[in-house]
Amino acid sequence: MNITEKIQQIATWTSENFNEEVNKINYENGENDFAQIAEMLGETLPKVFSEIYTHCNGEVGNNLGILLGHEFLSTKKIISNLEFALGLRKPAKRIIIDPNASEKILNKISNLYLKSIPTKKRLGFFSKKWRKATFSCSHETYSQVSVAYENGETEKYTVKEKYSDSIFDLGSELHQLEKKDYNWDNLAFELFPDGKYTVERKDFIWEEEVNFSSCPKDAIKKKYFHHKWIPLFHDYGGNFIGIDLDPDSNGVKGQIIIYGRDEEKMIVVAESFDKFLDLTIQEINDNPSRFTSENHIHEVYMEIKNCA
Repeated sequence: MNITEKIQQIATWTSENFNEEVNKINYENGENDFAQIAEMLGETLPKVFSEIYTHCNGEVGNNLGILLGHEFLSTKKIISNLEFALGLRKPAKRIIIDPNASEKILNKISNLYLKSIPTKKRLGFFSKKWRKATFSCSHETYSQVSVAYENGETEKYTVKEKYSDSIFDLGSELHQLEKKDYNWDNLAFELFPDGKYTVERKDFIWEEEVNFSSCPKDAIKKKYFHHKWIPLFHDYGGNFIGIDLDPDSNGVKGQIIIYGRDEEKMIVVAESFDKFLDLTIQEINDNPSRFTSENHIHEVYMEIKNCA
């Protein structure tokens, strides 16, 4: 069997053995997107990728995915996921390209937080004096403001509701302005009663925050997402089965890996896509109950590869 026939065999088995309606393979050509995907990867497309997407391009329908419930991604969805991975990269040289425009936006953000700090208490009594306030925001979220008072007390206040949308919009505007040349993840402010402030542009380093590992050891680089991992199948929850074009010291280029939002322990399922399909076909024939149980199929593959 060729690769397309193997994918179809797995899709047929999924349709016959799962208790939900399953999508159909989209037998359209995905070549129009090959050049863009190669450019995003920074290298020539793997031969196996071209072979797959020359003959089929994802799936059709809004039901269960064709690979044991996983969605077979179209080239358009692959591009979307690679854009996300590329968006995590930081420029080698980080600069603020338009300091004046950036400062105007930062001034607006700090002023909205300043207005959210209570200046009077109930019954008209003036509130205690504060010496510093801290808060953070990004293009996706914002924090409460923590206020340190001169008497040593600290209190937290929620941003006034009438300012919340503006803070979101300003954070997004600043991130777009600085993304190409800086691409920070979070802004950490220190604000003072006279309205002056300092701000630090910070990064979220996934590799430091999450204890990533791989099975086998040192086969997959310890990353959250990587622009050289081509996502082929998706569990609808932010986790993927894909081709690894930049393996770690103990891996093989082209290996098929499981990675994603919930996959702190990443695994190599097979050394190649063809071997991945062969392994899957063998297992659904020899141990079909494994794949129709309540277990996530990533857990099943972990058991198969002795990585559980």
